[in-house]
Amino acid sequence: VTAPTQEEAARIAEQAVRSRHAACATTIPGALSTYWWEGKVVSEQETVLFMKTTAGQFPALQDTIRKLHSYKVPEIIAIPVSAGLPQYLEWVRREAS
Repeated sequence: VTAPTQEEAARIAEQAVRSRHAACATTIPGALSTYWWEGKVVSEQETVLFMKTTAGQFPALQDTIRKLHSYKVPEIIAIPVSAGLPQYLEWVRREAS
């Protein structure tokens, strides 16, 4: 997910973790995104938000993001994890429930 401000990203992260739709949320401010929007190329500073969850929690996480996000069409994508430290993956499964 990208958000227009650190504050908005922090609100989304807090709610996603509190609701247990995500086990963890990491925000990275200062990203420069360049993209097409409404027929123009736009470049804007954004905050990138990585949230760790399970496939089963993804629909609820997506709903949470959409409720809190200010963009008309927020970037919400899922990147599958093919491998990871087993203890970490178990922790994500346990906390995002």
